[in-house]
Amino acid sequence: MLTKKIVLTAAFGLLFVCGFAQEDYRKIFGRDYERALRYLDEEKWMNEIILSQGLNPKEVKAVVFPELIRFSALQDKFETFALESLYSQYGKAYANFSIGEFQIKPSFAEVIEKDFMNLFREKTFGIYPSDTVENIPNRAARVKRLKDKKAMLNYVLVFFKVMEKNYPAWKSADEKIKFFACAYNSDYRKTEKEIRAMINKKFFSASLTSSTNYSYSDIALFFYKHQSGN
Repeated sequence: MLTKKIVLTAAFGLLFVCGFAQEDYRKIFGRDYERALRYLDEEKWMNEIILSQGLNPKEVKAVVFPELIRFSALQDKFETFALESLYSQYGKAYANFSIGEFQIKPSFAEVIEKDFMNLFREKTFGIYPSDTVENIPNRAARVKRLKDKKAMLNYVLVFFKVMEKNYPAWKSADEKIKFFACAYNSDYRKTEKEIRAMINKKFFSASLTSSTNYSYSDIALFFYKHQSGN
């Protein structure tokens, strides 16, 4: 009797874990998820650029996919012109806001530019050492880059280059996607232990009114596992 009870308990626990792991984010986010998919389908030019940098398009798109869902839900809700002016004039301490489909903040762009330069000493992505100097023209140019689709993609590719340099070995693609996604959404400069501790935290919400949050990394992995091709 005891053995049977243990087996039933274990089976119930397994069903619970599997059910939790298989949450259908496409159904949960509905139209916003579909709009995010359409965006990627319409911007297929990105695949060629990603491949040219020796990166995997499906991995790159998975990491930013939750941001595409959020952008679909929040676009046209805010006027950013005043924030752009504040940032250009006074810096991230006065205005630090998400820009574009990949929801990149100026503060993220600033540090990833510097880290990429320090690690690679390359000019592949149209960013030069002089661009990292803190001044009004450079901040204004940074905002302009973040509003350009190709330059916006370049920032994500720079992020991937830095991350792959710092974390080159992975047991599985799934583990890599979840770690990179968490680093992108939170702060890639955190320690590996800190990033791993946040992977399953539920801070992501694509709605202004919803009180339900989800794991950013889980959404990224869901897209990666359910989306065919590049």
